[in-house]
Amino acid sequence: MSTALLARDPDLARLLDDGYDAVVHAGHIVIRHIPYVTEHRTVEHGFLTYPITVSGDRLVSGTDHRIWFSGSAPCNEHGRPLAMASADLREIAEGLQTDFMLSSKPGPDGYPDEYTKITAYVRIIADQARALDLSATPTPGAAWQEIDDDSPFAYRDTATSRAGIAAVNRRFRSHRIVIVGLGGSGSYILDQVAKTEVDSILLIDGDTFDNHNAFRAPGAPTLGVLRDRPAKAAYFASIYANMHRGVTACEEYLDEDNLHLLTGATFVFLASDDATGKPAVIAWLEAHEVPFIDVGMGVEEIDGRLSGLLRVTTSLPGRRDAARPRIPQPAPERDAYARNIQTADLNALNAVLAVIRWKRSIGVYADATGEGHSTYSLITNEIANEDLP
Repeated sequence: MSTALLARDPDLARLLDDGYDAVVHAGHIVIRHIPYVTEHRTVEHGFLTYPITVSGDRLVSGTDHRIWFSGSAPCNEHGRPLAMASADLREIAEGLQTDFMLSSKPGPDGYPDEYTKITAYVRIIADQARALDLSATPTPGAAWQEIDDDSPFAYRDTATSRAGIAAVNRRFRSHRIVIVGLGGSGSYILDQVAKTEVDSILLIDGDTFDNHNAFRAPGAPTLGVLRDRPAKAAYFASIYANMHRGVTACEEYLDEDNLHLLTGATFVFLASDDATGKPAVIAWLEAHEVPFIDVGMGVEEIDGRLSGLLRVTTSLPGRRDAARPRIPQPAPERDAYARNIQTADLNALNAVLAVIRWKRSIGVYADATGEGHSTYSLITNEIANEDLP
């Protein structure tokens, strides 16, 4: 069964956007989860269907005004069979058959389009069920909809279809994203990227997920999770795999010994605060012409208030030399008393700025500046862009 043809047809895509559980199967449109009233005045669920033909990327009805129903005799709220229903046993496919033919012609010209036809029959049947049970609905929502095999999502993205930007979002396809470091900023980068149609998202981090991570990351882990101290990469992969089918985890720190993990990446987000391993990673990415964004922040306490800068540095093929000096180099010695101050909102903002820059670089968002380096100043609430030739 598939929703691909429905999604491509401007008229019938409205069924999916409305939350109908609709598919195309064996040359038929099938609208499932339709509540109806039985002769015993109970509410059950059946499906409506009728044959269609395909013309290009459009579905064309192969019938007139009629539609077929699977279930016991559909009745009105009083348990009396609807006059428009007549027994008609048909096998649609193996394990899929109808029991009644429904006929309700609104006028000499029939229904103006397929959406109107389907929703008209749904109302006739489902309104009777709602008279007995207000919770009965023929539109159970996207969670009931099937996803085609080529979709990276585990359920239908109705936000994109409702906004009418499906063609724009298709630009995410064929992208293979790697996120290195899943602390505060990296986890929020994942939260945003997982909502795009990229083919895959590899998470690389060798650390465990602890209490302090919970207060710098999206979501709300349970106390039991924190006590288990799961591997950070596996923990986030298990969560976001619920939405995106291409999320995988590597429970290692990235350094010069395992750079092969980056093979095949089309874009990399560097969100690790370990600066010592970064030069080797950056050298590999540059040598293999892989674009990447490096994020970072510097926050300090001054007179009892926090201030600082967020940084997003973008390194694209042909523009490497100017970007490299903007990425902090490993310090010769680490100050054991230095504080690494981070807060969830600043982590989230740093991540969102990076994801927006990535989307601009691949043509999803408009881009009039093409800056290679930008900073957000907390104290002035300003973003400064620096063009890197």
